[in-house]
Amino acid sequence: MILYSAPPSYYSMIGRLALNTAHVSFKDHHMDIHVRKEQLAPWYVALNPHMTVPTLVDGKTILIDSQDILHLAATLAGNQWLDVDLNLSPQIETVVKTHYAIPIERLTFCKAMMRLPILKFIFPHALGSIIKGLQARLPNAIDPAAVQAKITLNQSRIAYFTQGASLEEKMAVERNRVSVYLDQLPTLGNFLFGNKPSSADIVTAVLFGRLKMIGEYALVTNHARGLALDQWFSRMQQQAAFQQSDIWLRFKWWQILLRG
Repeated sequence: MILYSAPPSYYSMIGRLALNTAHVSFKDHHMDIHVRKEQLAPWYVALNPHMTVPTLVDGKTILIDSQDILHLAATLAGNQWLDVDLNLSPQIETVVKTHYAIPIERLTFCKAMMRLPILKFIFPHALGSIIKGLQARLPNAIDPAAVQAKITLNQSRIAYFTQGASLEEKMAVERNRVSVYLDQLPTLGNFLFGNKPSSADIVTAVLFGRLKMIGEYALVTNHARGLALDQWFSRMQQQAAFQQSDIWLRFKWWQILLRG
């Protein structure tokens, strides 16, 4: 089993943490998605036409979405995870679904551009260069629809970050989304739903890590149940699986540069 993941990628972190928490043996193939842009390489596009990370390859089975990898991990974990509890599974599924409705990229890059205004020019320029490269390969693409979808996605990203409301107003919207998510979280034991992990613990731990990384962890500590949630996250960080999964709590710029 091979997991193609990028160290700084949010959804790659979910894949790594899910598999490690489920005690699934896998090889972690690190992808350079920033400098070399390996996700656009023909060999990788053949695996994942969406040109995203992570991708999990297990024999002839290929999963190209972290949600599917999370589900596989829960299945392989069996009764070691609370996802199998019929009384709890609807609540766990609701937490996971709500998590995936949070636009992590907007949260991350809005905060980055607010901190470092020059990124307001660098980020759209970088996306524009990617779009030009994708447009050049479009006529000979094996899956033109997937390439066009990637072009459209990047165009929508540029539009979001350069048009409409101010970054501060956009960030306020994203902060509110996170706060709504926190409102629904239980703290019933060592883990969110009891004394065993669940898919909800996986996605929430990665989300809290991202909030730490971008300097927005006060959304957790200032919450009405901030103390309990912070204590839960401290317990998660002590788990061997968390420590094995390279969950970024701060931006490791040197890892990106050294892979260039």
